[in-house]
Amino acid sequence: MCYQTKITKKKEEMQRHFDAGIKGLDEFEPSEVIKAFDFPKTPVITDEDEHLIQLYQWGLIPYWADASWNRNYTLNARIETLDSKPSFKNITANRCLILINGFYEWQHVGNSKIKYEIGFNNELFALAGLYDHWADTKTYTVVTTEAKGVMREIHNSKLRMPVALYTQHEMRAWLHNQEVVPRYDFTTNPGLYQQQTLF
Repeated sequence: MCYQTKITKKKEEMQRHFDAGIKGLDEFEPSEVIKAFDFPKTPVITDEDEHLIQLYQWGLIPYWADASWNRNYTLNARIETLDSKPSFKNITANRCLILINGFYEWQHVGNSKIKYEIGFNNELFALAGLYDHWADTKTYTVVTTEAKGVMREIHNSKLRMPVALYTQHEMRAWLHNQEVVPRYDFTTNPGLYQQQTLF
């Protein structure tokens, strides 16, 4: 799963890297740790305009949901079940790129958990996402897949990882609803934080 990301790059850097204009990013502040359960607004590019960076809120709310919708369950979406889950099956063509320069996962080692920063040498890249519009709220979910490579060693309890896209070709393919091969050739920074568990 994926519940913490990092976006420390300035708006101008994102604009140059993704060849996109910027709209409504006044609320955005670069951050070392962005936590999904805070339902933050973060920079995305949608298939509606591939040359525009906007702020969408993490935690998808389907267009048909009511005000009591619990976004904790739609922070992530398993790629294997997008076509069958009620929250996602009607919006599988609503593709977006979630712009980041790192994400975090915990490795379980004995009774401890070690936090890793994962990415591509702190460079900008994107996570694959789906989005929806509910009332005046624009929201997204991070698409995840089975962990491969180093992610099987790091995320060794759930064995999941976000679908990461690094090249412009990979990003365009996702936005155009084409098949993509998730990247797993990540660079990692281990031991950022170690937490003892009580069980």
